[in-house]
Amino acid sequence: MADAGRPASDLRQWLAMSIAVVAALWFNAWVLDPAHFFFADDWGWLARVHFHEWTETVHLLPNALYNDRPVGELVIRGFYRAFWLRHGAWNQAWWVVHALNVALLMLLARPWLPTYRLLLAGLLSACWFSTLTAVHWIGAVFDLVGATLVLGTLLAYQHAVLSADRKWPWLLLSLVLHVAAIRTKEFALGLVAVLAIWEFVLLRRGGIRERCIRLLPHAIIALVFLARYAWLYRHQHAALDGGAYGLTLTAASVIEGVGWYFAQAFYAFVPGSNQTHVFVGLCFAALAAVLAGCSRAGIASFAVAGVLVSAVLLLGSQRHPLYLYVPHFFVAIALVAPFPQRRLAGVAATLLVVVLLSWPAHTGFLRDARHFVLVKGAYSKSLFYDYARLMQHDKATSPMTIAVAETYFDPFSWGDGDAVRLYHDDHALKVRVVGLQAGGEPCGDPTGSCFVERAGRLTRVH
Repeated sequence: MADAGRPASDLRQWLAMSIAVVAALWFNAWVLDPAHFFFADDWGWLARVHFHEWTETVHLLPNALYNDRPVGELVIRGFYRAFWLRHGAWNQAWWVVHALNVALLMLLARPWLPTYRLLLAGLLSACWFSTLTAVHWIGAVFDLVGATLVLGTLLAYQHAVLSADRKWPWLLLSLVLHVAAIRTKEFALGLVAVLAIWEFVLLRRGGIRERCIRLLPHAIIALVFLARYAWLYRHQHAALDGGAYGLTLTAASVIEGVGWYFAQAFYAFVPGSNQTHVFVGLCFAALAAVLAGCSRAGIASFAVAGVLVSAVLLLGSQRHPLYLYVPHFFVAIALVAPFPQRRLAGVAATLLVVVLLSWPAHTGFLRDARHFVLVKGAYSKSLFYDYARLMQHDKATSPMTIAVAETYFDPFSWGDGDAVRLYHDDHALKVRVVGLQAGGEPCGDPTGSCFVERAGRLTRVH
């Protein structure tokens, strides 16, 4: 195994970080398009923070097995107070948080990679399109901010270990961020294993006893939350079993999940369909493991990625590219870390990064995926703005029927009218959203009010 030799100058490393952050902002600037609008469960979270006080859902220990994530909710709550429904401001915030995550990754990898490899890791994490769903989805705040907290926890812990003095404030910060990460999304339950991997594979400062003492508070945090989630699973798993978020505890499902996620990350799928080449994904996983095994930084990073993705590997019925966002930062390090002092290995790492970054543009997937998000966003935005215009000087009448052409991509379907109730600040409004059907009459009931989409615009019938 080979690791980074002499550390490069601070100036060169800061220049590399600046380039990667600028690349993150440039590559993802498309999310600032005015057509990029709220989508799906974005409306559910917006309605939740609008109609419910923070004291109802914010608590230290979880009360529900799934979606009990108060830190992410507090982030949404804060931005909602600041921005309300100004979707452009939300998109700007998510755009900047991703760039921050890229900077945190490079600070974390700085002691372990020479400058050029550090730059490659930053560019790959900034612009690896198949892994960046969280950057353009407001409801994915739990993955976006979850990555910030995981990287922050690891960086604070690493700084405490490597610094000559003032260790305890950084260790304390790592504990606070650890708890916040767990209460942002459940994948952070494995964060103590992440810290242990980093401690024993990379940091290696002090004896075994000293290292264990450093890790002990994190282990206690992990045990407390694992015990709580084990209790919740015992009492609540029946409600999830058989659904999208039921656990599939079989080796075959886990192996298939590994292949599926690597296939998604490395573009081994048919765009626009559910066809994913799992076997090809497993081959990419094997290749990544071989590359990671060529350096301590690679081994540690690849193992960390495995820990962070392990929870979703158990969700056999719910696989989504969104879940690649957090582990992709560490896979990026693993792919560029082999033999850091060998020029030929640097050339190979460069080619690999170039292929991963250029492939979606070459195949048209980058263009088509962005176009899809913006077209559906423009559709949703148009309907919502039409509704606001129609109701600007009127009061909502319940029950309300809204008939639209696309009942998933419209702004009204989620929560059966969360967007409408949010607009009117009326939690009691009864809304029924239906799909337009040839020959159908969605406004047959004369009571209440009815809206129908016609030629892509929302009109009021009564």
